[in-house]
Amino acid sequence: MKNFIMLLLLTSSHAYANERNEWLDSFQYHGFASQGLIFTTDNNFFGDSEHGSAELTELGINASVQVSSKIRLAGQVISRHAGEFYNGSPWLDYALVDLKLLSTTQHQFGAYFGRIKNPIGLYNETRDVAFTRQGVFAPQVIYFDKVRNLVMSADGLQLYSNHFLSNGNLLIQAGAGHPIPDKNVEYAYMGQDWAGKLKADELSFFGRIMYEHDGGRWIYSISGARLGIDFDHGAADAIPFPAGAGLSSGEIKIDYSVLSAQYNGEKWQFTTEVALEHVVYDGIGVTFDSSGFDSIGFYGQLDYKFTPNWQAFIRYEEFQLHQDDWNGHKAAKKSIETSQFLSGFGIQQSPSPAHVNYAKTWVLGGHWDIKSDLRLRAEYHISEGVATLSPRENTIHLTNKYWDMFAMSLSYRF
Repeated sequence: MKNFIMLLLLTSSHAYANERNEWLDSFQYHGFASQGLIFTTDNNFFGDSEHGSAELTELGINASVQVSSKIRLAGQVISRHAGEFYNGSPWLDYALVDLKLLSTTQHQFGAYFGRIKNPIGLYNETRDVAFTRQGVFAPQVIYFDKVRNLVMSADGLQLYSNHFLSNGNLLIQAGAGHPIPDKNVEYAYMGQDWAGKLKADELSFFGRIMYEHDGGRWIYSISGARLGIDFDHGAADAIPFPAGAGLSSGEIKIDYSVLSAQYNGEKWQFTTEVALEHVVYDGIGVTFDSSGFDSIGFYGQLDYKFTPNWQAFIRYEEFQLHQDDWNGHKAAKKSIETSQFLSGFGIQQSPSPAHVNYAKTWVLGGHWDIKSDLRLRAEYHISEGVATLSPRENTIHLTNKYWDMFAMSLSYRF
């Protein structure tokens, strides 16, 4: 009996050691660091860029481990200093359990639990890692840095399925969770930092269908999100007009849809995406409840690979805040009328110019892989309109219609 117990203990110890070794063998970690430098002729982008801004620093470390054939754990912590938007405090970007429910040679079904990257567009899940971006910035008309955390990830559950077809792969992913609104979202959708607070108490929904044809030569995707953000007003917000804004607690409802297509050749790559956004304010106040909008953003980008280490691109991107008011002329007229109305109560408010309602930009850029783990990137923007800028960094009434930007960054990964 004693010998049997000893044999059982040895067998168990050996099995535990093997399992522990498998865990250690599957454990992976990676990190990245990036430092940017930005110059603009007018307006501010990530700091006082009119005088040169180095306020774009990104640090991150991620890790994953295959606990078993069906369970994988993964997470990433980042530190991001970006002008007025982020102060460099560590942030849990994602932390999830990947549960593989079924796996065959033709199909995979699984689920993600935890803080999950939202499957929006082609680049939302990877855009925070500098080496995955073609340029210094992802196209701002689709991947708005001014509301980055709102669409980047959510706490909840998502289901996914991969289907390996004869001519390509089909990926379907959908789920629900609570997004993470912050002060940047409040500035973007409510114009300023109010006494109240934005929360995401209600579930939001996310989904994507993506098809990769011929080994990824052609990629097509439709994705989107339906978000509900609660605004809990503060005492100062509720002071009635004209002494105050007269705001109440209410909700901002956002429907965001992205259509994507990409061609990948040996030397050439072409990418285009179109985003439609429908925003409704419900119960916050008369001014907000009547200011919902339907916007559209799109871009086309052509990349060329000169050598494995040198690559360049040209991109045109455009954003229109109001689909039925191209270039914002109607909105500007309404702003003048509102300003005149308020002046009758002794309230002086500068009208918003038309160019705050749209943005049109040509971007020319590229990158050089100095080493396999070191990349230098640069890009030049020629812009008209400021709809992609945040009032957190710019006094909208004083922004200039035409402005250029030069940005460069040095990124390292391990």
